[in-house]
Amino acid sequence: MVSSLSAQHIARRYGQNVVLNDISFTLQRGEVHGLVGHNGAGKSTFLRILAGAGQPDAGELLLDGQPVTLSSPTVALSKGIAAVYQELSLIENLTVAENMFLGAEMTSIGRLRRSAMEREASNLLREYSIAADPNQRLGDLPVAQRQMIEVVTAVHRNARYLLLDEPTTALEARQIEQLLALVQRLVREQNLGVLLIDHKLGEIFAVADRVTALADGQVVFDAPINEIQQEDVIGAIVGTTPDNGKHVASGITASARPLVVDKSKRSTNRSISEGPETLIVEHLSGKTLRDVSLTARAGSVLGIYGLVGSGRTRFLRCLAGLEQFTAERVELLGKPYQPANPGLAIRSRVGYLSEERKRDGFVPQMNAIINASLPVLNRFSNFGILRRGQLQETVTNVLQQLNIHGSLEAPITSLSGGNQQKAIFGRLMLENPLLMLLDEPTKGVDIGAKREIYQIVRSLVAERNLAVIVVSSEEEEILDLCDEAVIFHRGQCDGTVYKIDELDVARLRELVWTDPVTA
Repeated sequence: MVSSLSAQHIARRYGQNVVLNDISFTLQRGEVHGLVGHNGAGKSTFLRILAGAGQPDAGELLLDGQPVTLSSPTVALSKGIAAVYQELSLIENLTVAENMFLGAEMTSIGRLRRSAMEREASNLLREYSIAADPNQRLGDLPVAQRQMIEVVTAVHRNARYLLLDEPTTALEARQIEQLLALVQRLVREQNLGVLLIDHKLGEIFAVADRVTALADGQVVFDAPINEIQQEDVIGAIVGTTPDNGKHVASGITASARPLVVDKSKRSTNRSISEGPETLIVEHLSGKTLRDVSLTARAGSVLGIYGLVGSGRTRFLRCLAGLEQFTAERVELLGKPYQPANPGLAIRSRVGYLSEERKRDGFVPQMNAIINASLPVLNRFSNFGILRRGQLQETVTNVLQQLNIHGSLEAPITSLSGGNQQKAIFGRLMLENPLLMLLDEPTKGVDIGAKREIYQIVRSLVAERNLAVIVVSSEEEEILDLCDEAVIFHRGQCDGTVYKIDELDVARLRELVWTDPVTA
């Protein structure tokens, strides 16, 4: 019998909300099994059950054909099942080596064998081409390197089944290729079974042997990858499901189109270069930044593309008042601009969306309405007394325009990633910015939510004549959403503007991998 991890008729609900409904699924060793679906379809909940981090209300799990109870992640790991979640779980204040051996420390006569752990960690980092020092504090590493270390740590603990929840979200093109190659290598050499949750269909089709699609907590189809088309998968993700409920790919209509913004319908017929200059930056320097120059214009979206660590995020944080900088000239609407803190940036009508929404994008236990209203509470107060009724009505109206699925009055963490992100866009709309800074605006969201977020951005640009700056690790996002692009490289940007109509993925990669110092 082929070794496998199976779920049989799994069900899970939270209160009245049915998250998983009669899910049956099998992951075999020696295969990559892709799991796709819209935000809120139940993918992460299902993965947590397989990893022992959650318990089903009905159904059972089978390991190599035998019933098994996974009462905790520790129990699951002892049985060879390891999970790497989208939200990184290692401890930032520990070193790389300490994280890699956390809970599995090497000891001798009751004492830690630190040197031995550091040597082994160093060998693992070198084997998997991760540029990090085993004694380095994990929190000092870029998100991409931390993600790679999470995967390597899971594999190092003798996993037979590896569950990956959006593992490439924070990675750039070459790192994605490296990680996917590593996954295939582990499957081939160690007979690993890999469950891959991924919103990037190109990655699923590049490495998966089989794909299962969930919609509204149910299996829509389960089929070998060579028997389906990407259109089938897109149809499942955006909610096109077979009427008869049978789980076959051929039952899905393929009417959903690839995610592309119709640039012919954008808000202006004038040349982008003729738009008024909302932001002018000349020779800005800061932590890891040096000599950054660019211009953002009203009525257009400027994309910033570069490798992880190139300074893209730090630049936005400078403009948002989160980091200090010096510059020859920074002007916002013709006036000098150097915010000392985020409050001054907001009052200057600069809106900012963080890359890490769960770390610094919202307050987890507050609901979507309160989270969206936090920067503008003063608008709803008289003499320190909050007008709660007016706040509730105004904010709810804004959020309802964004087609958020789920309760607006429950903790925002009860919403799926895409709906959390739309709630944060609601907050930006309430701030009424003239300059909007978006750092990875569709990170960890599905194709349907991504399409909606693109439409939100383009609508705001058209209706409010905003200037928008978008940082993205996805070449396709830069090409689909933006009007122009600039390149960041080693903390520098010379301000050269590239028209999107003149770019493609190959050209973007060529630009970002060309070192201006040595070229």
